[in-house]
Amino acid sequence: MWTEVDGFRYYIPSDLPEVAIKHAYLFYEKRDVPFKLIDKNISSDNAIAIVLLGICPDMETILVIAGLFFNARFKTGFGKDLPARVLTCRVSLWLENTDALFLLVSTRIHFCYRSKAFSCPVEMFSLSRFCRISGFRTNLNIFL
Repeated sequence: MWTEVDGFRYYIPSDLPEVAIKHAYLFYEKRDVPFKLIDKNISSDNAIAIVLLGICPDMETILVIAGLFFNARFKTGFGKDLPARVLTCRVSLWLENTDALFLLVSTRIHFCYRSKAFSCPVEMFSLSRFCRISGFRTNLNIFL
């Protein structure tokens, strides 16, 4: 059963309490979630939560989710396109209660983090590249 809280929905296949969740998977919507995560008979890990953020999540929503699943490691399943890669970076920043500005100019993505400007070719941009360039450290993993 899906639970709706402050603009997002979540589901815990094993019906464990939120405090027992070890992995929280973040997706845009339900159709993006692999079946193996939803079915508790197939899922290899019982201590998971599936969180649906909607198409345009914000920092406040992510902070509420981080507070709800405070023992969990977060994994994103947004995809591999540029908006998904930028959102993954923003979610990783929001989980640490910070933010950055991202701009697409021609074939480069420019971002400003901690009053410093950085740039990267669009085809090379990823969470890993963002962390290497900016010095940001994250515990967020990419699921898809």
